[in-house]
Amino acid sequence: MKKFVLASVAALAFATPSVAAEFSGPRIGATVGFVDDDFAGTDTFTYGVNAGYDFDLGKTVAGATVEWQDSDEDALSRDLAITGRLGVKAGDKALVYALAGYTNLGIETVGDNVHLDGARVGAGVELAFTPRFYGQVEYRYSNYELDVDGHQMLVGLGVRF
Repeated sequence: MKKFVLASVAALAFATPSVAAEFSGPRIGATVGFVDDDFAGTDTFTYGVNAGYDFDLGKTVAGATVEWQDSDEDALSRDLAITGRLGVKAGDKALVYALAGYTNLGIETVGDNVHLDGARVGAGVELAFTPRFYGQVEYRYSNYELDVDGHQMLVGLGVRF
């Protein structure tokens, strides 16, 4: 997982031309990455889509995101979340942010579906490729009911409108 994160950050940092970013308005995106229930154990591939809205407040950006995540793990049916984020601009094309919010994990058990409520926190970096298209690298920690938790490392692409 560490190699995945370092390679993603390096690719985003060196592949972007100098361009002023737009950090306000609606946005949609897609993510891929890995989820792990004990941080150093078995990684499971995960993918998802998200939509959000950001407010450019000068040197800071505040926003909200809704998302749907799934994985190739048979027992995990989906992960729904709504989070808020607060970020600081790093130059004219990067945003470093923290996020926090609510998440709901669906688990398929023998003959039954269980839904676990939880809290999510995380941090990420968003880099502009053009004023509207961006890439991101994000880490998330989710703590659900019944002492279930998860660590996610994701990369994503998105567009602002």
